[in-house]
Amino acid sequence: MMKKAILFAAMLALSSQAQAQNRDAAPAEGIVIRTEGEVRVKPDIATIQAGLVSEGKTAAEALSKNTPALAKLVEAVKAAGVAPADLVTSQVSLIPRMTQPPVTPGPRPPRAATIDGYEARTGLTITMRDLAKAGPLIDALVAAGSNEMSGISFGLADESKAKDAARKKAAEAARARAALYAEALGVKVGDLVSIVEAEAEAVGRASGDMRAFRMAASAAPISVEPGELTVTSSLRTVWRIAP
Repeated sequence: MMKKAILFAAMLALSSQAQAQNRDAAPAEGIVIRTEGEVRVKPDIATIQAGLVSEGKTAAEALSKNTPALAKLVEAVKAAGVAPADLVTSQVSLIPRMTQPPVTPGPRPPRAATIDGYEARTGLTITMRDLAKAGPLIDALVAAGSNEMSGISFGLADESKAKDAARKKAAEAARARAALYAEALGVKVGDLVSIVEAEAEAVGRASGDMRAFRMAASAAPISVEPGELTVTSSLRTVWRIAP
């Protein structure tokens, strides 16, 4: 019993100490501000998702059509000046095409579905660092035989500068808003107690993403408009109320 009492007292003392530290670090009474900084910048990279779908009666036939066709796509990408590190095979699949026999009247159980062919699918993820070449590359991929494309998205090769600019705006907004509240309520802003960066979202990406679709070889030339990206930073600050 004595040991339990000593243990309980020790736990109580530690809990009281932790509560005291928390009060010192982030007082319950103060000015709590949540702000967000935002900057808009032009993207400098484009990511294109393109691929091939080949069909055949057998798996070997579907693959035999897909492999040389994929080589043509890779040649088109390289001819556009894309570095090997910016070309990634992002999908490889072989899917059977199933046919469900019609249901016949009577007590007979339904017949099982049968395989009437195969579909070989290969996808490429291409990073373009020269945005002016993104549209012509899409045209070249279609001309080379790409019959599936899931879209294009835009981003930043290095988002750190834009992110820091958004952080600075969030910090400036926090100070200004704390001062505004304090003035309106007739108090003074004291010391800054805590800063918590609360990143809710990644860099916004202006995109032309669409549903997967089969592209016609006679499609008109693609015009790519990258627009701008929105880079944000969220901040939570706590300020003391000066006596």
